[in-house]
Amino acid sequence: MARRRLVLLLLIIAAAGAAAFGIRRDAPKAYCFYGIEWTGVPYLPGTAAAIYIGNTNSCIAGYHSPPDTATSYRFCIPSWVAFTANATTLCGQPAVDHSAAISGFKRLIGLQPGDPHAKRVAQIAPYKLGEKIGRCSIQVQLDDGAKCRVEDFLPEDVAGILIAHLKSTAEAHLGHRIDNAVVTVPGHFNGNQRQEVSSGSTEYGGFRYVSVVDEQVAAAAAHGLHEDRGDGKVILVFHLGGRTAHATKFVIRDGTPSLIALRHDPFLGGDDFTARVVDHMADLIKDKHGGRDVRADAAALRRLTAECERAKKALSYQQETVVTMRLDDDDDLFSEPLTRSKLEELIGDLVGRAVDLVESCDASGGDVVGVDEILLVGGSTRIPMVRDLVKDYFHGKEASNEKGVEPDEAVIRGALLLSHPHQARYLDPCYDYWHSR
Repeated sequence: MARRRLVLLLLIIAAAGAAAFGIRRDAPKAYCFYGIEWTGVPYLPGTAAAIYIGNTNSCIAGYHSPPDTATSYRFCIPSWVAFTANATTLCGQPAVDHSAAISGFKRLIGLQPGDPHAKRVAQIAPYKLGEKIGRCSIQVQLDDGAKCRVEDFLPEDVAGILIAHLKSTAEAHLGHRIDNAVVTVPGHFNGNQRQEVSSGSTEYGGFRYVSVVDEQVAAAAAHGLHEDRGDGKVILVFHLGGRTAHATKFVIRDGTPSLIALRHDPFLGGDDFTARVVDHMADLIKDKHGGRDVRADAAALRRLTAECERAKKALSYQQETVVTMRLDDDDDLFSEPLTRSKLEELIGDLVGRAVDLVESCDASGGDVVGVDEILLVGGSTRIPMVRDLVKDYFHGKEASNEKGVEPDEAVIRGALLLSHPHQARYLDPCYDYWHSR
């Protein structure tokens, strides 16, 4: 018995420490033989939820319970968490404008304070970073009126709080408890980071079983590429979200994804594009409205940022829009046209940096030459300039466009699909062991 426990412990340690791109279906035979519960799959409809924690938005989705198992639900909220003075938390939209709000925590999960990425976050984040149990933490100032104190929260704990909120929303919709989860993570997350996400999901969310799936694999599943029609094909996923950019090249054989190359920039995304528009409009306001600097007015800057974000998105579908903003209570109105060509001028170098990830990833494929399927994921890939540059790099090859799969919905839709019991083979590391006997 002692030897058996030692073997299992070593297997668990090895699984946690290794980088683990792809859905694990290669659990050691000893692990499967002893019948230890690893994932709990297949998950019955209504008992599992798919969860995507993004830097901008986070979503939960799942299938309804019998007899309505053919339909599904989905809820999405901004990826913001705020801590109030009385120790309660706010999640989603209510947290966005709170003085103790946190966003962008996904980039810090599992990092140590000395990590270069953590140091970069410390330079740009509106909150301070600290250290807790040897890992990077987020410092939150809490003021209950009597005294002010600073508490440290691990980023994975913040993610867990957001997951718990999403879970409670889904449970309220279903009218019953959800025990299992399929949680997505970026492909560059190592084994320890994946374990942190899993632990946060069980500790805060209260899930019994958690399966961790790469965002890129989930996106491929949303396009049906995890099954026969994608078998053996080389897939390149270009994910350009609100704050991060990834290019991942991999192949799926018999349902098992194998990584070929991966490039990512954790500090490049749609928010940077919006910031360029904000700076441009702020300069125009200063020139046309008596030297007024909206950058010095937090409330005005938030309004301008929201309007520039709207305008940026509109230019993905039209050639021109108008940025309009009321500057104060005296009916002082700022209104300025913005064309698609001007937007491209403002963000061209940033888009070039993002597409460079695609080129570098594709060139790092070793013996694997060429790409069979191109998937564009993330809301920022709707920008025509982004799509055109990717198409030009691949000599006119179009990105796959599965009907009904929007770029910013691909990951959660794929994770939802993988949570279905008919897809159990893609989540169960012991599937091959039990079904080849």
